Amino acid sequence: MFILNSIAPIFLLIALGKLLHKTGFFSDAFFTGLNRLVFWIALPSLLISNISRARLEFETISKIVLLLCLGTLLSLAVAWVVSRMLKLSSTATGSFIQGSFRGNGAFVALPVIIYTLSSLDPRAETLGTVVLAPVVILFNILGVTVLLHYGKKKSSAGASIQVFFSQLVKNPLIAACAIGLALNLFGIQLPLFLSRPLHALGQAALPLILISIGSSLAFERLRGAASPSLIASLVKVVVTPAIGFLFAGLFDLTTSERMVAIFYLAAPAAGMSYVMAEVMGNDATLAGRIVALSTLLSAVSLPIIIAIGL
Repeated sequence: MFILNSIAPIFLLIALGKLLHKTGFFSDAFFTGLNRLVFWIALPSLLISNISRARLEFETISKIVLLLCLGTLLSLAVAWVVSRMLKLSSTATGSFIQGSFRGNGAFVALPVIIYTLSSLDPRAETLGTVVLAPVVILFNILGVTVLLHYGKKKSSAGASIQVFFSQLVKNPLIAACAIGLALNLFGIQLPLFLSRPLHALGQAALPLILISIGSSLAFERLRGAASPSLIASLVKVVVTPAIGFLFAGLFDLTTSERMVAIFYLAAPAAGMSYVMAEVMGNDATLAGRIVALSTLLSAVSLPIIIAIGL
């Protein structure tokens, strides 16, 4: 029942988002606006509200981030070896490798952490939000490096790098983490007329995030999906968290602290991987298939991970 109560709300809200989109209950324009609201306002409000009031544990956070980095780099290496075995084209290789390690941290892992771990450890939500910023930076750096190396648009490398740094600087999640951290370190308390709407938007962020991701899933991309889509999805939702479990013993972490890292490693492929693959001349179709299929598979893998890890 603990696993059911932790995971079912997440995928029910994702399914609701897909149902609302599929039935035309809301227009495409509404969901486009919802995605913008979540990414630019609701989720940053949650991060600022939580981080600014949290008791920061930098030693613990650094250990979680190191475990995340180790798991991500090793899963990238596994994906590279498998891509060589499959003899994929250069553009397909870029999408395959990126889809195997770049997880949907903000839209899947963070809600899973909050719904699953908060009842066991009140610090889990804070740890999950603070860790999000280095996760976003890590995925962006590795993702752009891989796509730049394997993409068709090698001649525009300078432009691609410029786009990458522009996205990094303008990323509202990183900015929100920085603002929350600054408020916390300098002991600045926001006045009630600011803290209350931030808290309210933060509370609304989780259901809106999940409805938003459900509305954006394009399962039609799975039609005619070949083995690379399935293999990359399995690397993402099975092999990558398994690597996290394997090396978690190297770090002195409690169960809930370890699971924060595992959930980020276990998150399905990020929707941004499709966007970046398309922009940087890689196989966008394969990237989209990995996003959709890994999200479906995570409905099975995440309950198993909770049962093993907790």
